[in-house]
Amino acid sequence: MAERTDSRAPGTEGTLPETTPLDHTVPVRGGLPPRLVRNRPFLYLVFGEGIAGLAFWAYLPLTFSEASFRFHASPREMALLMASYSLPFILFNPLQGTVVDRWSPKWLNVCGYVALMIAIPLAMAATSLEWLYGSVFMIGVADAAIQPSRSALTGLLVPQRLLVQANGVLWAAIHLALVIGPLGGGLLQRAYSTEVAFAVALGVGALSLPFFLLVPDRRPTGERPAMRLRDLGEGVRTAVRERELRLLIGLAAALFLTITAFWALEPVFVRHTLHRGGDALSFLWAAHGVGAFVGAVAVSRIRTGAGKELLLVGMGLAALGVGQLAYAASGIYGVALVGAVFMGTGLSFYFAPAMALIQRVAPEIQRGRVTSAFGVLQETVGLTSSLTVAGIGLAVGTVQPALIGGGVFVAVAGVAGIRAFSGLRRRMAAALRSGDGGAGTGEVRNDHSAG
Repeated sequence: MAERTDSRAPGTEGTLPETTPLDHTVPVRGGLPPRLVRNRPFLYLVFGEGIAGLAFWAYLPLTFSEASFRFHASPREMALLMASYSLPFILFNPLQGTVVDRWSPKWLNVCGYVALMIAIPLAMAATSLEWLYGSVFMIGVADAAIQPSRSALTGLLVPQRLLVQANGVLWAAIHLALVIGPLGGGLLQRAYSTEVAFAVALGVGALSLPFFLLVPDRRPTGERPAMRLRDLGEGVRTAVRERELRLLIGLAAALFLTITAFWALEPVFVRHTLHRGGDALSFLWAAHGVGAFVGAVAVSRIRTGAGKELLLVGMGLAALGVGQLAYAASGIYGVALVGAVFMGTGLSFYFAPAMALIQRVAPEIQRGRVTSAFGVLQETVGLTSSLTVAGIGLAVGTVQPALIGGGVFVAVAGVAGIRAFSGLRRRMAAALRSGDGGAGTGEVRNDHSAG
């Protein structure tokens, strides 16, 4: 099997060796490792993502509440609103993942956030549901550029042995924005108007661009991929070939099948089951953010996370399922807020470790495409879920049972993921004891072992 490309940040060569999936890093006293705190380029990325996240997470619940409460969208129309995000993401993400690997993660990230700034005025000017479809379509285009470029940048700025902690820090910033953005948007919506809330979100989002411009223009080393079908598909082949990534594929599919249906049906549930107004949706999203921020902080303090990413992902899915059951089963607003906190915690235990796993296993020159492969998988599953909800045409009275069933499904998937991780560890340990160094496990070994 081909050797891994060294993805350690410049200036870190010759430090502690990177870990294999069965190694443990040396515990570090206190909070974050000093090297991570002193990594100024990475901190610029964290600040930029956090500030831009304020705009993004204020925008989403405002848009969804507009669709449900102003334009009286049905469950089918809410599902189509979700699909208007997934479709452009699926179409553009493979191309933009390849652009990341052959061009510049920094500048593609900037382009993605400029597209996000364009989407917000479209929602502000909406006079019909079709305008919101167009705005969310632009968000899909933007996020298709942001996700692979953010993942590639993190892998280029941070040593491999710190990737779980670094992704925890990054997602803590994003999820702190998930607390403040919806809460601030909901308060502005209640005190003034939706238009004022959108305008403030646009202004705050623009403040992120200087931080992104300060991030150095690090680019992957190695042979640049061409814009050919074979090169576009390399990320998919890597994801399928590596055993850990194959397991992640199944867990990601279960998560996004469930959570996309939840997001599509949540505004209808809030309106007809919880009997709350449009601002309640923003406050529920803020509760998601509280749990997600707490979970991401917890992940950032895990000192031996390399090789345990799948365990953390399985735990996240189980927590999200329990939270969704609490959210949907009671029909009580206060209980739903608590359930939203658990759901947010579960999501943070998926996103940060999943990105760290991709960055550890995928070669440096393929990180953009492997991240895109997972992005396309997630949104294809999400689009299928949205179109299924739209095609079935759920009656309002069936929304609550559907959300309860989704909670049970994703909790079971999380438990199955934990069991699969335990089985994988046993097989890899047996392979190492037999002296083949993990060959045949589908694991890509770190380059320091090549001597």
